[in-house]
Amino acid sequence: YSSMDDFFNDLNSVSSRVERITNEKSMIIRFPGGSSNTVSKNYSKGIMTVLTDEVLKRGYHYFDWTSSVEDAGSCAKKSSATEKEDCVYNYFVKGLSKSRSNVVLMHDIKSYTANKVEDMIKYGIENGYSFDKITMETEQIHHKVNN
Repeated sequence: YSSMDDFFNDLNSVSSRVERITNEKSMIIRFPGGSSNTVSKNYSKGIMTVLTDEVLKRGYHYFDWTSSVEDAGSCAKKSSATEKEDCVYNYFVKGLSKSRSNVVLMHDIKSYTANKVEDMIKYGIENGYSFDKITMETEQIHHKVNN
């Protein structure tokens, strides 16, 4: 985003659509690329510092993640669907920790990730983890803002 106005125009547009579809207003967001993204420097120096402060002032909660299944990164570069599925599953397993809350970044538009969700949940339950939705009461996970 090149400005705070551009970001909030986009957020308000998406929020309105979500509210029309679900009949609920969501105040929970994830920044594209996370709050730690450095790509934003190419568009507006310091924009993530401004946006992270402003969304909180406006009552939003934002979440980053503690681990990623790399479905938009290294796993996406694998040649076969099976290799991609194995890759996201392995990143999931390696990224979990019993010493913290786990927020795992994965993308529902990636079929190879969606195909492994059931296995991920099974692994988590079998290994003593629990799953829950993020709400306004959930402790926020924030990365270090780099711009």
